[in-house]
Amino acid sequence: MLMVWKVIWHRLMARLRAPHGPGGKYTPLRLAVMVRTDMERLGGLWIKAAQIMAMRRDVFPKVFCDELSKLHDRATGFSGDVARQIIEEEIGCPVDEVFREFDVVPIAAASIGQVHVARLRETNTKVAIKVQRPSIAESLKKDLAIIAGYLSLLRWFPSLSWMNLDEMYQKLEGTLADELDYRMEAGAMRRMRRTLRQAKVYAPKAFSQYCTKRILVMEFVDGVLMSDYIEALVNDPKKAKRWRRENNIRPKKLGERLYLSYLKQLLTDNLSHGDLHPGNIMMLRNNRIALIDFGSIAVLDKGWLSKYVLSLRTLAARDFSKYVDIYLTMLAGIPNIDIEAMRKEVVRELETWEAISDVKGIPYEQRSLLGGVSRLTAIFGKYQLPPIWTSLRVMRSGAALDASLKYLIPEADWFKLARKHFAREQRYMLKFMASNQSRQALAGSINDLMRLPANLGENLIFQGELIRKRAMSFQAQLSKAAAVAKAAFTTLLNIGLIATVFVVARYLTKQHDVGRKAISALPLRDVFGSMPQFAPGVWILIIILSLYLLRSIAKLVKLLGVKGTGTNPWV
Repeated sequence: MLMVWKVIWHRLMARLRAPHGPGGKYTPLRLAVMVRTDMERLGGLWIKAAQIMAMRRDVFPKVFCDELSKLHDRATGFSGDVARQIIEEEIGCPVDEVFREFDVVPIAAASIGQVHVARLRETNTKVAIKVQRPSIAESLKKDLAIIAGYLSLLRWFPSLSWMNLDEMYQKLEGTLADELDYRMEAGAMRRMRRTLRQAKVYAPKAFSQYCTKRILVMEFVDGVLMSDYIEALVNDPKKAKRWRRENNIRPKKLGERLYLSYLKQLLTDNLSHGDLHPGNIMMLRNNRIALIDFGSIAVLDKGWLSKYVLSLRTLAARDFSKYVDIYLTMLAGIPNIDIEAMRKEVVRELETWEAISDVKGIPYEQRSLLGGVSRLTAIFGKYQLPPIWTSLRVMRSGAALDASLKYLIPEADWFKLARKHFAREQRYMLKFMASNQSRQALAGSINDLMRLPANLGENLIFQGELIRKRAMSFQAQLSKAAAVAKAAFTTLLNIGLIATVFVVARYLTKQHDVGRKAISALPLRDVFGSMPQFAPGVWILIIILSLYLLRSIAKLVKLLGVKGTGTNPWV
């Protein structure tokens, strides 16, 4: 909260008085350094937030993004002696018994941990050791508690209920829990190493025998970080060009390979790298790529993923109206809105996006997938469609990747790249159908088909029981609702009966001597005196209408006397 007030004060003072030249007190650079320092001091979740902000160059000024991008891999680390102590606690022996060399000075530091270079004593292999920050688990737990507190305040605003903030919190909590266990990362690295080989993307080997919850030992990859290349490209373009020529790097080819591998990871392998910021991408000779951090690997629900794949395939084919239909099936619920008006607005935005994607000179932020999705999100928010928090990791990964693609393929056409991916997958499927593996899969499918009647019978038994229980529960709810309604209408019937008796009595006191004498003995004179004056014919009409309404309410009460599962005290 203090940081927020500091930013507000800085912006206010910058408007009231001119900055005092470069490095002055109220310059944009001074503000960027202040925010970066405060977020680095807060650590954990706040460093991750700063990393995401650094990638949104379409939202924040260049000087701001450049300063925050230092937190990708150049955050302030902790003591190398502390790192050595953590390693020894995890492997259960002195560092020298496992590693021939160990550099106490980290080569990189980020939100969760830092990296040290070492050599294995047994094989003399150069390795990178990722060591988790001390007390990072407790720090992230406190940060989550703060976020949970803010979300509890937002629940007081009914207008925000459509955002499903509880689901967002659960996704965030699950993501951070995975990143805090390096054994999960080692497993993800092994899987990604197998799948990325086909896309000519390298993943280092994890030495599982030395990997624990707090340390990760993996093969050291020699190359140039994408973040270092981007910095050189911005500050010294001639140096970056010379380096590309010496290492046979063609940015367009490398960028397309990077993006197509991302689509394959996500849409085909269901193993998407969720943190593809420039500090986690290594550029190698001859347009090759290596990924070096696997702490956030997205494994999505297959049912949701199949719809997401279909939605992107539909977008690539320019069937925008169908895309809207598919998107609506992915939502947890649809509010009472004018769907046709929303559809027309979305289709119009998609047509505009597709038109500018092939135009030279359009900024990358407008033509990228993230840019298109951001504009669609604004439309969906306008109609209060609930967010799809399942795609949180997907959007995070896409935003991180855009920070690199902007410099590799600034005039990329997402629609062409997506069609290229789906064409590749189709060729791969045709090739697969001609292989021995395909025949084995076909034999397995035939076996499954032969077992279908038995499986269907089993499913009918289980599903029938489940449906019966759901029906009983639904019937119980109906009975409870009927009981409440019957009680309400019974009360209304009783009130109507009393009112009708008063109306008849009022009529008798005014029109007939017998009625006047009979009722004058009762303590009702003041009540009758306050009732309005009507002609005799009007009183008769009121009595007839009252009796008719009473008869209708009595029929409704009788109709609501539902018997069945549930408690109905009125029957």
